[in-house]
Amino acid sequence: MSSFPDNSHIPISITGLTKKFKNTTAVSNLNLQIRTGESFALLGPDGSGKTTTMRLLCGSLEPTSGNVEIKGLNLAKQTDRAREYIGYMPQRFSLYENLSVMQNIVFFSDLYGIDKSIREDRIGELLDFSRLTPFVDRLAGNLSGGMKQKLALICTVIHRPPILLLDEPTTGVDPVSRRDFWKILHRLLTQGTTLFISTPYMDEAERCNRIGMIYDGKLMMVNTPDELKKQMKGDVIEVNCTNTHIATKLLKNRDDIKSVKVFSDRLRILMKESGDIKEIGDFLNSQNINISNIQRVRPSMEDIFVSIINR
Repeated sequence: MSSFPDNSHIPISITGLTKKFKNTTAVSNLNLQIRTGESFALLGPDGSGKTTTMRLLCGSLEPTSGNVEIKGLNLAKQTDRAREYIGYMPQRFSLYENLSVMQNIVFFSDLYGIDKSIREDRIGELLDFSRLTPFVDRLAGNLSGGMKQKLALICTVIHRPPILLLDEPTTGVDPVSRRDFWKILHRLLTQGTTLFISTPYMDEAERCNRIGMIYDGKLMMVNTPDELKKQMKGDVIEVNCTNTHIATKLLKNRDDIKSVKVFSDRLRILMKESGDIKEIGDFLNSQNINISNIQRVRPSMEDIFVSIINR
């Protein structure tokens, strides 16, 4: 467990956080509280303000206005003390590529002042559940993208910070490595770590306790994945059919449809209100689109995001 004292049930408190770059507002009046041991996902597309928010939370960027408290400490006024509680992993973590896996870990252990009496056990544990033990002598520059990210995470958490800030940590990483990466995160969560992760991936966001949807620098909605799905208006209909691209053009011209996505021989249709499956099927058949299956399905995080933005 962490050696840091748990002096607050709200380890991250954000009030009116705003960041402007000349005439551009990257983050606008962000208000949010993260609870101890919670996993929170900041979900949004590229350019929505995720990275700016993460840099504001770790103190590497000064806000235009607003306030961030880390474990009750004002980040702007007590920066060094507040940062002691944070493990921050930016999009491009600076590993030393001419050092081996073990040499990188030892370097960061020295940097954080990890006592040598506990270092060996801690490193062994991290290497074991990240499955990097067989690669301890390999140069970091010769690792795959997924292995580099796992090594970066080990270096970030070697001092067991109670708060972990991860900025799009699995972007560009293969699916197997993404799965392994999340296994490590879940292990850290069971040890009481508070996780704040930014991601463009809907499936990753659903792994977290709560999701904050950010768009154009504004926090649009915050809730659990299940509650977000309940709040969505409009049905989601999936159609397996021929001539999907022609069908998409036809459906997008209808006033009762918000969006249509094509997945090979399958269409995913987001309706503005409750959709009449028979009426949609009859419409497509009348346009010489042959349907093999049509059904209502549960909305995904992507459906919810599109619905909220359109609203």
